[in-house]
Amino acid sequence: MKTLVQTVIILLFMMSCSSTEPLTEAQKIDLQAWGTERAFVIESDWAKPMPTAAFNAVASTGILGLGNSAGSIDILGNVNYFKMNGDTITGYLPYYGERHMTGGYNNKIAIEFNGIPRNKEIKWNEQKQRAEMRFSIYQKDDNELYDIFIMVFSNKTTRMDVNSSERSLITYEGSIKTLITQE
Repeated sequence: MKTLVQTVIILLFMMSCSSTEPLTEAQKIDLQAWGTERAFVIESDWAKPMPTAAFNAVASTGILGLGNSAGSIDILGNVNYFKMNGDTITGYLPYYGERHMTGGYNNKIAIEFNGIPRNKEIKWNEQKQRAEMRFSIYQKDDNELYDIFIMVFSNKTTRMDVNSSERSLITYEGSIKTLITQE
């Protein structure tokens, strides 16, 4: 009986690891349009801070609420966005994690930026079948540099890694949609 259960588990694992069907040409074109021809907004459902010893100690007090852990925090319902319209990016992302340095008394808790990014790179990753975007943006009022890496998948879900000059790395998982602009 034990061998049968182990065999079934191994077979299920092997089936779940099988490759997915390649995207159609229309799906590829649609994914490649994000950020190049189409303005967008990303709203995240989950924040995934880098687990450090200090943050784990704080999270173990229960301060994050039911269903959350030091490595995964439900932010559905919290105001959060990453917008790209033309050359301008705007973002407001709740931050959970460890801050390494402070820039003064007016520090914001959330990650906030607005402006034209440096080192903007948007490309199609053929091997992984996803759109990838990289940006760097410096916020003068906070004296903070953000390096942002976004992956857009065929089902319009996203993963966004935000690395800061003053904070620990944090990842956001959510979804992307077309930004409706008012002209």
